[in-house]
Amino acid sequence: MKRWRLLALLMVTALAQGETLRVGIEQHDYYPYYRATLESPPEGYCLDLLEAFAEYEGLTLELLPQPLNRLYRNMLDEQNLDLLFPDNPEWARQAKADRHLYYSEAAVQIVDGTMVLANRRGQGLNNIRHLGTVRGFTAQAWQPQLDAGTVHLVETQDLHSLIRMVVRGRLDALYANPQVVRYQLAQLDMSNNYLQLDPQLPLIYTSFHLSSASRPDLIERFDAFLAHQPDTLQRLKTRYGL
Repeated sequence: MKRWRLLALLMVTALAQGETLRVGIEQHDYYPYYRATLESPPEGYCLDLLEAFAEYEGLTLELLPQPLNRLYRNMLDEQNLDLLFPDNPEWARQAKADRHLYYSEAAVQIVDGTMVLANRRGQGLNNIRHLGTVRGFTAQAWQPQLDAGTVHLVETQDLHSLIRMVVRGRLDALYANPQVVRYQLAQLDMSNNYLQLDPQLPLIYTSFHLSSASRPDLIERFDAFLAHQPDTLQRLKTRYGL
């Protein structure tokens, strides 16, 4: 009898604590959407959204920042991640190796575009020969030019390096989210319009999703959270100016 009472107590305790949700996030500074670096704890809209989802579902959130390729390996091969965020069906296809993943509805809509020096805005596609992006990111809007070899892609570890390369003339443009670039410019004590989005150059409207290789149930619960908590989503977007 005592044994069964102990087992029941352990089960109740486990339920009270909630299931641990192991979420892989990219080890990168893409604030205000997310920042997960060795120098600071994870923060940003995406992280607050995950915290709100975990609280809504009574789950314990375990955030695991890792490099991009390791994230997919750990979720697909090692199977020690429940979820990956942010993700998108069009991203990192080579790393996913055509494996099936479950994707949530869009958690946030964003634009990825081409940022140039203010005095080069409007000069047209033919003036872009060297394009920069963060390593591991997909320059989706530029894929036709990259495939044709008319534009050379340069990858670096962070946006600070890309911004400096554009300023020094080593790159013609960089490809990223304009809100993120403006934040990074401020961190470098530069005017937030030093680099500007050029609407005549390739851009794409895309979205952040939650993905999983083995937990479609969690994806369904996250979709329900998005549908039933619009006020929470709007509050978080307002907090980060999104």
